[in-house]
Amino acid sequence: MDTPSLNFRSLRGLLEVEQRGSFTEAAWEMGISQPALSYSLAELSKRLGAPLFRKEGRRRVLTEAGERTARYADQVLGQTNDLLRWLESWEQGEVGTLRVGMIDTAGLYTLPAGLSRLREEHASIDLQLVVADSAELLSMLDGYRIDLAFVVGPAGHRYNSTPITTERMHIYSPGSHHTPSGWALYTPGSRTRMLLDQGLAQLDIQPQVALESTNPTVLRQMAVLGYARTVLPQQVAASGEGSLVEGPLVALRSIEGAWRANTDLDPRAQKLMTLVT
Repeated sequence: MDTPSLNFRSLRGLLEVEQRGSFTEAAWEMGISQPALSYSLAELSKRLGAPLFRKEGRRRVLTEAGERTARYADQVLGQTNDLLRWLESWEQGEVGTLRVGMIDTAGLYTLPAGLSRLREEHASIDLQLVVADSAELLSMLDGYRIDLAFVVGPAGHRYNSTPITTERMHIYSPGSHHTPSGWALYTPGSRTRMLLDQGLAQLDIQPQVALESTNPTVLRQMAVLGYARTVLPQQVAASGEGSLVEGPLVALRSIEGAWRANTDLDPRAQKLMTLVT
């Protein structure tokens, strides 16, 4: 059986007639003429291939098919109104999914307060988080797998971006008289490592790298245990157990919120950006 083409106006007209018991009152409620309503319902009956009304004296009342169609119309129009309300809330950024990517330090130290407020103030947003390095996050952004990325800046000309914070990255040594010869640094090729290589070169330091990791907590632990010197954001160095001795400033690392240049910022992402900037 082919599915007939139905329209919302005809379905609403059927419901209005059922509820008001009069074509004239139903037409007035809908703001159309009574002949226009009669024609619309006749077309609906024709498309369904079933009579919707029968005559009882001078009145027209719903047939069994008409009553069944009215129940269907009630469900369809109710669900349509629910959908329209949801879409309005979605356009305003009050509901829907927000996929956010971030580098680890942003997730640990920069964003938690803003993320908590987003959950409290906009509980209907489905917040999905992923932690990765900047290059992977920007790749995910390009592939439409996330909506917003918090990365080491500059994000680049292919993205719109807003500065979030600037992290001071210092040399840190074990809290003892022993200064290890080896270094624990971020992995080669990462944006952070390029900043550190430039900064250490300006300080005439050529580090003997003993360990490389994308995890700043691992780097910190290596320094705390006395195995290596390292370069960390101040927030990371000050966290956790064990103390470190702070040395010279090596680099200023900018953290930016980035999104695709060819799209508007998702309204849910805009709410988060407002909370963290």
